[in-house]
Amino acid sequence: MFDAAECSFVSATQSFNITRSMGKLMLNVLLSFVQFEREVTGDRIRDKIAASKAKGMWMGGNPPLGHDKPDDVKRILRVKEAEAKIVREMFVQYLELGSVHALQRNLADRRICSKRWITEKGKIMGGKPFSRRALFHLLRNRLYPG
Repeated sequence: MFDAAECSFVSATQSFNITRSMGKLMLNVLLSFVQFEREVTGDRIRDKIAASKAKGMWMGGNPPLGHDKPDDVKRILRVKEAEAKIVREMFVQYLELGSVHALQRNLADRRICSKRWITEKGKIMGGKPFSRRALFHLLRNRLYPG
């Protein structure tokens, strides 16, 4: 890239001359280490998040229907009983009706909507009839059986 743009790399702390082969080698070695560190850091973060989730810790975002955000340092979701009752009913209805499409119609007829929340900027989100996609997601969510 440097050669194509007819420019060179200058380091304030190291003596590099990337117009020569040794300078190009050193630059490539350093760039390889930078990439390695970036990937290792990403792996550590992913592993930490996975371990936290395995412990049941809430990792942020909007809590799912039937739960409220944690209010303690353990970051465990709190069950919101009024919403949890609706979720339980949804699972029972799904088993009785046998399809997500029928469940969606049933919920719409009963005017049961998605979780409603207000963003930090004051925008109202959710509170709308469930889409089939949202119902599939809810029914497959590993949080609910546990």
